[in-house]
Amino acid sequence: MLSTLPHSTVPDPRKVTLTRDWSATSLGAMQTWPAALRTLCEVIDGSAQPMFIVWGADRILIYNQAYAPILAEKHPEALGRPFLEVWSEIRDELTPLVERAYAGEAVQMDDITLVMNRRGTVEEAHFAFSYTPIRGEASQVAGFFCACWEITAQVMAERERRVVADRVQAALAIRTVGIIRWGPDFGLVEVNEAFLRMTGFTEEEALGRTWQELTPEEFWPASENAVEQVLTLGEAVPYEKQYYRKDGSRWWGLFAPRKVEDGAIEFVLDITERKQAEEQLREREKRLQLILNSATDYAILTLDPERRVTSWSAGAKRTFGFEGEEILGQSGDLLFTSEDRQAGVPEEEIRTARLEEHAPDIRWHQRKDGSRVFVRGSTTILREPSGAEIGFLKVAHDETERRRAEEAVRETEERYRLAARATNDVIWDWNLATNQIRWSEAVETLFGYKPEEIEPSGSWWEAKVHPDDLQRARDDAAAAIKGQTLGWTSEYRFARRDGGYADILDRGTVIQDRCGRVVRMVGAMHDLTRHKQAETTLRQLNETLEHRVVEEVSSRLKTEDALRQSQKLEAIGQLTGGVAHDFNNLLTVIRGSAQMLCRPTLPDERRQRYAEAIAETADRATKLTSQLLAFSRRQALKPEVFNVGQRIDAIVDMLRTVVGSRVELTANTQCEICYVEADPSQFETALVNMAVNARDAMDGVGQLRISIEPMTGVPGVRGHSSAKGNFVAVRISDTGAGIPTEKLAQIFEPFFTTKEIKKGTGLGLSQVYGFAKQSGGEVAVESEPGEGTTFTVYLPRVPAAVAAAALESTASDEARGHGHVLVVEDNEQVGRFSTQLLSELGFETTWAANAEAALGLLTEHPARYAAVFSDVVMPGMNGIEFGKEVRRRQPDLPVVLTSGYSHVLAQEGSHGFELLHKPYAIEDLTRVLRNAIRERAA
Repeated sequence: MLSTLPHSTVPDPRKVTLTRDWSATSLGAMQTWPAALRTLCEVIDGSAQPMFIVWGADRILIYNQAYAPILAEKHPEALGRPFLEVWSEIRDELTPLVERAYAGEAVQMDDITLVMNRRGTVEEAHFAFSYTPIRGEASQVAGFFCACWEITAQVMAERERRVVADRVQAALAIRTVGIIRWGPDFGLVEVNEAFLRMTGFTEEEALGRTWQELTPEEFWPASENAVEQVLTLGEAVPYEKQYYRKDGSRWWGLFAPRKVEDGAIEFVLDITERKQAEEQLREREKRLQLILNSATDYAILTLDPERRVTSWSAGAKRTFGFEGEEILGQSGDLLFTSEDRQAGVPEEEIRTARLEEHAPDIRWHQRKDGSRVFVRGSTTILREPSGAEIGFLKVAHDETERRRAEEAVRETEERYRLAARATNDVIWDWNLATNQIRWSEAVETLFGYKPEEIEPSGSWWEAKVHPDDLQRARDDAAAAIKGQTLGWTSEYRFARRDGGYADILDRGTVIQDRCGRVVRMVGAMHDLTRHKQAETTLRQLNETLEHRVVEEVSSRLKTEDALRQSQKLEAIGQLTGGVAHDFNNLLTVIRGSAQMLCRPTLPDERRQRYAEAIAETADRATKLTSQLLAFSRRQALKPEVFNVGQRIDAIVDMLRTVVGSRVELTANTQCEICYVEADPSQFETALVNMAVNARDAMDGVGQLRISIEPMTGVPGVRGHSSAKGNFVAVRISDTGAGIPTEKLAQIFEPFFTTKEIKKGTGLGLSQVYGFAKQSGGEVAVESEPGEGTTFTVYLPRVPAAVAAAALESTASDEARGHGHVLVVEDNEQVGRFSTQLLSELGFETTWAANAEAALGLLTEHPARYAAVFSDVVMPGMNGIEFGKEVRRRQPDLPVVLTSGYSHVLAQEGSHGFELLHKPYAIEDLTRVLRNAIRERAA
């Protein structure tokens, strides 16, 4: 059996065995292998036939390049793995064969069926192979050699051939359908008994005949078209044609050919009786049409059992307006009114005709142009002589004029009777079938319209109703017509002739015909204008006092808002000027130092001093921008683990300088477990802001107390519910004037201040609030006027053991790094600088200009990179989204993010990624990347 895989020889076949480091397997390095094994490897590597070797106690798999397509996606990882582990899904089938080979028995299989997991799916596969045991130096079986062929395609093809053959034989056995089989030249090679009965031939007489001999010449084009379809498409659309019988007579057949193997098979149904019945029906319809065309005073038409129009007389055209070609084949329901169709009248009429042979048809119908026609007639069922139903005959006479005259008389009588009961209001009478409205003369009295200006239609009334009221009035009327209410009552505005609007109360009564259908509505329009005006005047008088109060309060609020806005603008001006001043000072140092460094004759000592000046000034600029970001609550914090008490002790002397010598400052900071993970710089800034706020509240004289303690929860503040957990509470209490109760809810708002103009920006407590919330904590305030104020900042507490480990890790960081780092940065200048910097620090680097390019590199080389260093703000996929995708693809690959500002980080946090703030120090960059790589290795 030949393999289905390509067997063309390769001039220089790639040796799969050389692509694997064998020293890590139980076989050891290749140079230590037995001579027999090395020889076999040379044999299989030089062969274009799929071959493999299973060797050693661990039964390690070694194969050639031709065997790789059989492995599919298991290659190349399968090389050097245990054979039964590679084919774990068919272990049960292979284990007995492997055991026999290792027992020294040669195993030969001409066709083994295996269900394998290849190319991402479970599939059935067939193989022919032989296992030849190979003995080692001690004459023991050390493994076996296998040459194999995959014969799946041949097996499947043979299986399909058998299925087709079985189907052909089963089809030929059918007794009610003619089955004929054509050979390659379209001569009959097989026929069944049903076809022989249809033609009158014996099997010997039929076999060998061509379709041209059996088909009348006028049907040859249809047959030739079917042959072309079979040869090109594999099957032809079923078609009708005549065939010759043995006696020369003709019969009608429905033929459905289909290609099979080297010929075609055709299914044949004898439809001769159906064709004869159709011809008889056409003759009958022709005679009937002659009768229909002679009767023009009556509408005469026929319907099939599905109520489709099959004939149409001249009288039907005159009555309903449709031409024959427009209505033939369409549903007869089109002649009924929409309300009758919705009520199921067409179906009920046909149902009655079937039960009682005919059904009366006396009602309004609908013409082609949408108008109504009243007919009197009937619908009669049509049957075959055998009693089978073939359709319906409808005959109707147009009585529209007589009907309208009768209705006009009744309407006149009804209108006068209603007028006698009406008031001086406008009386109207609405014919729902024609959408015509008749108005009383009061329309001119109330609204000013002349009789010739009034249109007797519903559209004229709708045009006069105020657009804001029209839909509501329509809905109210529709509810009454549908019977959802006893009558119609609606208030709306109606246009006068002079352009103004009258307030109207409209009431209507629904009128039904003898069958209970709503056909008319009669009512009266009452003018409410004077009544509405009186109500408006009274309401305005009642609202005058309230309106004046609202205006006064609004004026005061506007004045307060204007004052506060001016204070905010002044504070922004002060802040902008201060920031510009500070940055100009910093830039002066940086620019001067940079210019000095450019001098070629500058001594190394002074060059070092100017470089240190630039670095120190950059640190000061970093602190200034971080404070500004904290004020705007857009800062991405740089959390570190530190002891709160030790951090306060480190700046307490500075705080004493800030508050002044007349403020007595005491600090109780003893707490061995008060560790938090937060931005230490922002923590110190928050302490300074609260100390300054306390100093100003005490007017520079008083007592300031700072204390810390561990807490197991945060109380509810500013309407928020309490929270449980481990926290560190930092309290700052002063003996100042206190804060009024009504101001407590506003003190953390940016630019809000209780101080005098030019004595505060209103940003200090805003920074405290932003720092606490971004650090996962809270800030609370307690104050009584004249009793002082206490601010409490709650920060999540870090367990002592975790804090100690973090501090120890930070202290032991090395200055050099190692590993391959993928740098993702959209700014070309920053990207090149980062890669050069990392290279100087000992890392290998690859730079990608965006997240999409970086993902492509990770896909191409999934094991190359030790860490990813990515910017956050990038076009397209940002750093957070990119980090999440990397984490999904390679959960163990560390991702370090860097950013100087990101609203995403400020609002959502770093999502568990290590974050390095721009501008960053070289030591911080080395430490963060080295720790990330070290944690991955651990």
